[in-house]
Amino acid sequence: AKYLVFQIINNLWLHPLSKYPGPLLWRAFRFPFLLSMVRGNLPHQIKSFHEKYGDIIRVAPDELSFIVPEAWRDIYSKGREFVRPDQFKDQPPGKTAANLIACSEPEHARLRKILAPGFSEKYAMEQEPFIQSYNDQSSAVDVVEWINYLAFDVIGDLTWGSSFGCLDGLTYHPWVQTVGQFKAAIVVGALKFYPLVYSFLMASTPPSALQAVMDMWKLTEQNVRERVAGGASRPDLVGTMMASESMTQEEMEVNSMLIVAAGSESVTTVLTGVINHLLRSPDKLNTLVEKLRTTFPSSEQDITGSALKSLPYLDGVLNEGMRLCPTIPDGMRRNIPAGGATIAGQFVPGGMVVSVPPFATYRASRNFSHPTEFAPERWLSDEASSSKFKDDSKIAFNPFSLGAHNCPGQNLAWLELRIILARLLWRYDLSIPPGVDLPRWEEQGIWWFWDKQPTMVRFRKFR
Repeated sequence: AKYLVFQIINNLWLHPLSKYPGPLLWRAFRFPFLLSMVRGNLPHQIKSFHEKYGDIIRVAPDELSFIVPEAWRDIYSKGREFVRPDQFKDQPPGKTAANLIACSEPEHARLRKILAPGFSEKYAMEQEPFIQSYNDQSSAVDVVEWINYLAFDVIGDLTWGSSFGCLDGLTYHPWVQTVGQFKAAIVVGALKFYPLVYSFLMASTPPSALQAVMDMWKLTEQNVRERVAGGASRPDLVGTMMASESMTQEEMEVNSMLIVAAGSESVTTVLTGVINHLLRSPDKLNTLVEKLRTTFPSSEQDITGSALKSLPYLDGVLNEGMRLCPTIPDGMRRNIPAGGATIAGQFVPGGMVVSVPPFATYRASRNFSHPTEFAPERWLSDEASSSKFKDDSKIAFNPFSLGAHNCPGQNLAWLELRIILARLLWRYDLSIPPGVDLPRWEEQGIWWFWDKQPTMVRFRKFR
């Protein structure tokens, strides 16, 4: 009891971060933060705390959250000194190979260098025929399911040269179903803050509880091994890994898994979020459809990645989708290095944890005018379109993060997003079916990724 009282007194009044505002219990203990995370409510809570307490808040005894735009640069672009806290690193069960999330900084630099050719713009354009081929298989289904099928088939093909076959039968592949188990993973991650409880849980967990994960790994191992055995037949990411001749088989497997999970989830989030908001804003939807159909009047086959770069309104729609529906709504946490660092003008001692939460930052009125409005025109350069948003702080918007740990696949992501959305809206007239209420995007739960609710959309073929 004495220790608990001392801990409370220290955290609230003697701690180096005691001057920063925040909810009382969160400043005193880490537990309220973890409970909110497990409940899928953490980014929502942090957003509400910023609205109540200000731009820099304390969300745990040793953690600060910033929505100040300059914090992006100060946290994520300062070389490799700001490392991810160990509790937020995730090593797949039974695997020890280095991966882009759970590895040392030298290993991260090595892996990024190996993968860099596979994520270049030139490589992305070489992959365009494979991306285009999957758009030819579209069908009128729940838009969340259909885009998820499409995204998994595409990223599987781009990673190891073979599709999951989701679109063929419009059914989830077992690998896809496993990726939906993030809620359990969040619980396990929270327990890392209590090492004794975590060790007991890991020791007492029966093998059957991990069966779905192990089945996923068997499929991953099989796909990677078949690709390696097939040689250099076509451009894909495993081919890029093979060309380096310095990655082990297990490193290829674990990094392939991460790429497939992240690549499919990010594309699904942005596109379903964009469609949700377009259907709520018929004028924006009509504007984009008109621009697409007048730019490509005769044939859908004219819709190519290079041609779509000339449509700034399309990019505006996608940017606005990434602002309101960020693929990772929660902050990517980093440890302050020994000796401390200055973040957005505030000196923070070494050993503390800091982050910029995209969901709260992108919806803050200090950063964006009319922050809850879906407004693609805020990203256009002409004066008539952007005057209403002239005070927006564009440096607050970093959908692919910054620095050494930014998203390496943004060239591929932009290519997929442009082609899929453009061809979908060129081919179909989209509308909300009678009697259907679309889910309100910002009210969905968040377990690392958005818990996307079914979004029923009527597809009517245009031509």
